[in-house]
Amino acid sequence: MEYTKVFQAGFNDRLFEIECNDNNGYNLAQFLFSDFPGTQSRSFLKRYRILSLGAAPMLSLWDGEKLLYHGESPYQLAYILMNEVIFHCIDKNERQHAIHAGAVADDNCCIILPGKSGSGKSTLTTWLVKNGFSYLSDELVFLEKDGSMMPLTRPINLKVDREHESWLLPEDFGGRIISCAKGSMIPHRLVNNRFSLEQRKVTHIIFPKFIKGAAVEFGQISPAKSCLFLVQSYVNARNLNNMGMSDLSSIVRQCRSYTLTYGSFDDLENIFLRPSAGPDFLECHDKISAS
Repeated sequence: MEYTKVFQAGFNDRLFEIECNDNNGYNLAQFLFSDFPGTQSRSFLKRYRILSLGAAPMLSLWDGEKLLYHGESPYQLAYILMNEVIFHCIDKNERQHAIHAGAVADDNCCIILPGKSGSGKSTLTTWLVKNGFSYLSDELVFLEKDGSMMPLTRPINLKVDREHESWLLPEDFGGRIISCAKGSMIPHRLVNNRFSLEQRKVTHIIFPKFIKGAAVEFGQISPAKSCLFLVQSYVNARNLNNMGMSDLSSIVRQCRSYTLTYGSFDDLENIFLRPSAGPDFLECHDKISAS
C-alpha cells in the first residue's frame, strides 16, 4: 500500500508523522493536529499510518506493524490516535509539569481547569469559550516553574452526542463535527473563532466538579489546598526532581485558586455572566469575597 500523503505535527521536541493513503486520513490528521505549534527538533520522531479503503470507508490505524484500530468510526480512530500522541508528549518529559486540565484565556487572565475525566472540565471549558474566552485546551497543559503554560490544543472532546441535554451547539456545521454514541469532537473555532497560540502565565486555577442537580458552590481556596488538588491531575510527576512538588507550590502561590461545583448551565451564568462581574469576573469575585 502506497502512503502518498504525510501530515507532520510537532509539540515541544516531539515530532509526529501520520502517513495516509488518501484525503480521508490526511483530513482527519489535520482536524486533530492543525493547532499544534510545530517543532524544529527531530530528536523524537513517531510515525503512524492511517489506511482508508472503500466508499464507506473502512479505516485502520497502525503503529508500525501493530494495528491500533480497524472500523468505520472516524471518532474512534481520532480518539485513539490523539491519546497515543498525548502519551508521547508526556512520556519522558522531564522539564515541564503536565497537568490534566482545560485552559482558557482573555485579555485579563489565563485560567486552567484541572480535573479527572468526568469532572466536567471539558463542558466548562466549552461553555467559557462559547461565552467569550479564547480556547487553549480541554485536556492537557504543560507548566513551567514561573507559571507560564503551553496548552496542548486539540478539538474539543465532549463525552456526549448531539442529542444530549448538555449539548452546547445549535447545529452540526455541515459535518465538521466528528461524532459517535461515545462522544463528539468539535473544532474549537466553531464555538469561538478567537484564537491565538501563545504562551501565557496562569493567573487563576478553578477545580470544577459537575454533579447533575447539585447546588452551585464557588469559593476561593488556599495555595496549600490548591497544590493538594493539583497533584491529583499531575500526570508526569515521576519524571521530575522531587516529584516536581516545589515547582507546583511556587506556581499556585502566583495564582488565585477556586473550587466550583455546578449542576447546570444556569449555575455558570450566575457566576461568570452576572452584570456586576465586568471584564474580569474573578477579580470582581475576589473583591466581593473580601468585603
